[in-house]
Amino acid sequence: MNTIIWENLEDFGCEYLQAKERGDELSVESTIILINDGKPLKVNYKLLLEKWKTKKATIEVDQTFLEVTSDGEGIWFDQYRRWIPELDGAIDIDISTTPFSNSLPINRFDWKVGELRDFEMVYLAIPSLQLKKVHQRYTFVEQKSHSRIFRYESPTYQSLITVDKEGLVIEYPDLFKRRY
Repeated sequence: MNTIIWENLEDFGCEYLQAKERGDELSVESTIILINDGKPLKVNYKLLLEKWKTKKATIEVDQTFLEVTSDGEGIWFDQYRRWIPELDGAIDIDISTTPFSNSLPINRFDWKVGELRDFEMVYLAIPSLQLKKVHQRYTFVEQKSHSRIFRYESPTYQSLITVDKEGLVIEYPDLFKRRY
């Protein structure tokens, strides 16, 4: 995994993501361009992951900036190192405008067909940059020759997501489609 491009099917736009691996660490940099409420929007984000657990997230939306860090075990801090107790227990970050977020819980585990897992996620709404903890469930539905299908469920949404052998989204119906 080096470079990926996703088309945003819901809001006209796309994402250009680059990732670099060093041992157990994965560094991700991405730019998302889309139309939000009839206006152009540019989102830049950087993630530092360790064993697919979020350690640091830096997000910029049209010159508004947010940075959060995590101990990787469910304790989160703002850019001033202040503890954010309402996020306790969440391991992964879920940035609303990217399918890459789905790779975090998928890639942290070895899955068997039919297995389901529940996760507490730090949901980051774009463009507001508001954080909240949300419950999500993933179920490994089917193994194909070069892909896997997961059922994704949150309190307000559910879908089948197709990922490649590296756990990266190929298709997220009506929302995202991988183009490169």
